[in-house]
Amino acid sequence: MKATTLRILVVILFFLEANAVLLFAQANSSLEAVTCLTNRTLLQRGAGWTLLESPMTMPGGIKVFTNGTYQVNEGKNRHLEAGQLLRADGFLLNTDGSAMPAFDHIVMSNGKVMVFKDGEGEGLTTALTLPDGSIINPDGSYSRPYLRRSRLVDGQLLTLEGASITGLDTITLRDGKVVVCKSGRLIQLESPLQTMGMYDGSRVRGDGLLTSRDGTTSKLAEGQTITVEGVRAEW
Repeated sequence: MKATTLRILVVILFFLEANAVLLFAQANSSLEAVTCLTNRTLLQRGAGWTLLESPMTMPGGIKVFTNGTYQVNEGKNRHLEAGQLLRADGFLLNTDGSAMPAFDHIVMSNGKVMVFKDGEGEGLTTALTLPDGSIINPDGSYSRPYLRRSRLVDGQLLTLEGASITGLDTITLRDGKVVVCKSGRLIQLESPLQTMGMYDGSRVRGDGLLTSRDGTTSKLAEGQTITVEGVRAEW
């Protein structure tokens, strides 16, 4: 076996052992994902991981480089933090189970509108007018060009052009406790019998029992994280 190949295998095996929790983050998804280890980029396809040997392009204008950095639509180069997963749909999964888009977006978070550009978020302080004429206020109230007035719901995501984005929520079993990231908030289920409903129609119980919308059940393994469709509110 060549020395280079052996080094690659050692790096990947070290990653698998050190980051077993994160490897389940896409167990229910066929999307590609990348992560960073010791300033190298690892690419996930299905259940396997390989070192990224040349820059690659993902949908949505995302370009991933071999040194653990990425770029979105000619924006600045950003580093993948250790253990973060960048999915091909543009969502970043963090080690605590939270998820957010890597691309520029607007989000209603805990009753406040946040605007993210190049990965950095800032609270909205004055009314924001979008290209289609929609106006969003810092408290989440808005008006549309055809006179519709309403308010953004917590966790609602929009592009900077005003298109709706379906959110991404996660469910994790960590140290025997279920932690749910729903609408951007991390919520721990305190009792084994406590149940929380998700936006995709599934339910999770505090002991890790998952019930899908069609009634089928499965059990989370310790350290496993799965992703489910989050809030998508029309506006």
